[in-house]
Amino acid sequence: MKTALNLVDTILSRIEFVVIAVLSVAALVLGTAQVVMRYAFNTGYTWSEAVFVLMTVAAMLFAGSRAVREDGHVRVDILPLLMPQRVQTVLRILRYVVSLSLCAFFAYAGLQYVVFTKSMGIVSPASNLPVWMTFLIVPVTMGFFCARYVILLLREAGGEETGRPEHSEAARVAAAQEPGE
Repeated sequence: MKTALNLVDTILSRIEFVVIAVLSVAALVLGTAQVVMRYAFNTGYTWSEAVFVLMTVAAMLFAGSRAVREDGHVRVDILPLLMPQRVQTVLRILRYVVSLSLCAFFAYAGLQYVVFTKSMGIVSPASNLPVWMTFLIVPVTMGFFCARYVILLLREAGGEETGRPEHSEAARVAAAQEPGE
């Protein structure tokens, strides 16, 4: 099962990396072009600001999923760190279950809203895109979040260490770069 989890984790990571990179670069290019057109040529596209915001928000939501993988979300963990290891494990599992439940609710509610807006045929006046396409990012990214939390729960059930800074991707990279190792 560990191999299957690692495969799913790798596939999700690659998708996240590509989507984050493409959306970030596209938003940067679009934002820069809009500023140049506005201030140098006194023109621009009416849709560019809405599309810029959409690309930026989508990239941030995918980055949030990536942060789940790398245990990079901000939280207050002073009290759990003072607890015995067994209590820390229980609290970590509880955190994953609550987070998974919340993300699953957002994915479900987001999908319901996408279906509703698609049935209404609403089009954004700013971007001229169907509104359902804009809101589709919520169930998609929340699906990624859910997959990440399921992976963490399965790893925790399999006895792997999760959710502690020394086991994060950033800690592994830092340890690999330390001189003398």
